[in-house]
Amino acid sequence: MKVIFLKDVAKVAQHGTMKDVADGYALNFLIPRGLAVQATPDKVAAHLAAQKREGEAKEQQNKAITEAVHSLNGARIEMSARATEKGGLFKSITAADIVKAIQEQRKVHIPLETIDLPKPIKEVGEHALKIAYDKAKVEMVLAIIASV
Repeated sequence: MKVIFLKDVAKVAQHGTMKDVADGYALNFLIPRGLAVQATPDKVAAHLAAQKREGEAKEQQNKAITEAVHSLNGARIEMSARATEKGGLFKSITAADIVKAIQEQRKVHIPLETIDLPKPIKEVGEHALKIAYDKAKVEMVLAIIASV
């Protein structure tokens, strides 16, 4: 029996996939638990239309994120943090802190995964950051300023 999976089923299929499974497995396990529905022609057409809409939405989102990353090329973001007299920070700066600062100063939303930060920043000064998403790769400067 051909079914469309509504939820992920371990070692069988992921959400949104269409697959042939044994009749008993579908009728006694998958369908009663709401994990899948039988793939009728109407449901198959609706499923394909939904996949197409999701693909288009994902493509638009990727385009918007790529444009946001390109807008940060050569940008300079300033952050203030409490520091010791020698320039060491009391709290290290993470990628999440950097994303928040970019959103506040540049009004640009980028995913956390785009920031290439091998280890948290623990010193005052200017730091070169690499931001990469899909094929867009840019560099920007993060200036950490000591505050009291």
